[in-house]
Amino acid sequence: MALREDQILRYSRQILLREVGGRGQESLLAGTARLDGIGASGLTAAAYLAGAGTPVTGAGSLTLGPWAPGFLMGPDDVGLPVTEALAREVPALNPDAGAVGHGGGLVAELPAAWSGEAPWVALGGDGMRAAVVFRSAEGCLWCFGETVRHLGSPPDGALGVAVGTLGALVFQRLRLGLGPALGGRWLVAPGTVEEMALRKCSRCAGREAPGAQ
Repeated sequence: MALREDQILRYSRQILLREVGGRGQESLLAGTARLDGIGASGLTAAAYLAGAGTPVTGAGSLTLGPWAPGFLMGPDDVGLPVTEALAREVPALNPDAGAVGHGGGLVAELPAAWSGEAPWVALGGDGMRAAVVFRSAEGCLWCFGETVRHLGSPPDGALGVAVGTLGALVFQRLRLGLGPALGGRWLVAPGTVEEMALRKCSRCAGREAPGAQ
C-alpha cells in the first residue's frame, strides 16, 4: 500500500525514525492487533497502537468495569463489551486504525488464552513489578507459555499505564521485524526497565544443558 499525503503528515515523526521509515509505517497500517484486556495496561496499549496506525480489535467477551475510564474510554463505556467499545473508540481516535487489516497479533492482560498469529505481547506483573513478555513467530511458544503462567495480572494506576505503553512499543517492534524473537522486561516504579530472565521449556532447557547435542 502507498501512504496518502495526510498519512505522511500524521505519522511523520514515526516515518523519520530509521527503524520505521515509509515501508515500516505501511506495515503498521496493514496489520491488526487483537486486544484481550479491560484494565489500564491493555486499554493504554490499544490507544498507543491505534494512534500509531495499527488497526485494533477486541478479543474475548469481557465487559468494561468501573476502572476502565481513562486514556481511551469514558464513564459511559462502563458495562459495554470491550469489542463494542473498541469498535467505536478506536476509529474516533484514528480512522486508519478502524479498518481491520491482515494478520492478527495479540496483546493481552494476564491471565489470558493464547492463540492465533504472532506477535504476542503479555502484560502482567508479580505484585510489585509490572511485566511485558513477548514473542514473534520465531520465538519458542513453550518458553513463552512457561514464563507467562508464573505471572499475575498487570497493575492498575500509573504503573499499569506505563507497562501498557511499553507493551505497545514492543508489539510495534515485532511487527516491524525487529528482535529479539522472544523476551521479557520488568517495569519498576518510578520507571526503571529491567531485563527479565525467561523460564525455559523442557526442550530448550535440554538443548542448553551441559553435554547436550
